[in-house]
Amino acid sequence: MLGRRSHARVSFGTGADGVLSLPRDVAVRVTDAGELVAVSRVAGVLGEIVRIAVPDDGLTLKAEVVESTPIITDGAVRHRLWLRRLRVEGDPAETHTGRRS
Repeated sequence: MLGRRSHARVSFGTGADGVLSLPRDVAVRVTDAGELVAVSRVAGVLGEIVRIAVPDDGLTLKAEVVESTPIITDGAVRHRLWLRRLRVEGDPAETHTGRRS
């Protein structure tokens, strides 16, 4: 009988390759030293490359997670992510606020 637990429901071809992108809402601020700090519901993975979309400015920034620390905010556990901004080839110079100059 098909559909039983022992029956394979999904199969992947050999050599399947792809990227999984999971969008999350985060609060991002820029410190006086120009560092990016995000607060997220999910812990960051050290070394992970992330994209930060800033809808109001129409910008997309690339950054690397360099530290992830649990914190308590409004009685809930959140994670403070320290990010290192990555330069993208062909990207115009930006100021420390992330806005295009």
